[in-house]
Amino acid sequence: MSAIGSSNIGFQLLKKSGWKEGTGLGAQEQGRLEPVETRVKNNKRGLGSKEPKPKPKVEDDVEKDPKKPKKDMQSKKRAKLAAKRIRKMQEEEKRLQEKEFEMAFFREFWPDNV
Repeated sequence: MSAIGSSNIGFQLLKKSGWKEGTGLGAQEQGRLEPVETRVKNNKRGLGSKEPKPKPKVEDDVEKDPKKPKKDMQSKKRAKLAAKRIRKMQEEEKRLQEKEFEMAFFREFWPDNV
C-alpha cells in the first residue's frame, strides 16, 4: 500500500481537522497509518469473493443433463398450456351458466320484459 497524496481531497480534509501525516486516526493516534486498499468489483458475487462464478454453457446444459431431457420439457410445456385452456373453458362455462340462471330468474318474475 502507498500513502495517499497531498492532492487527495480526503488528505486535505484530514489536515484541516488537525491530523498529522504519519500518525493514526484516533484519540490516541492508535488507528491505521495507511488507507484501506480499494479495488473495483465487476461481478455480482459479493465483497469477499475472489473469482467470478463460471457461466454454464447453454447448448450443453439441456442436451447433457439427464434430469431434464429436452422432450420432457416440451411435453411439460404442452401440458401446462392444455391445463390453461381447460381452465379458461371452465371459467367461460361457469359464466354462461350464471348468465342463464339470471335470465331464467328474470323470466320467472317479469315475463313481460324478457
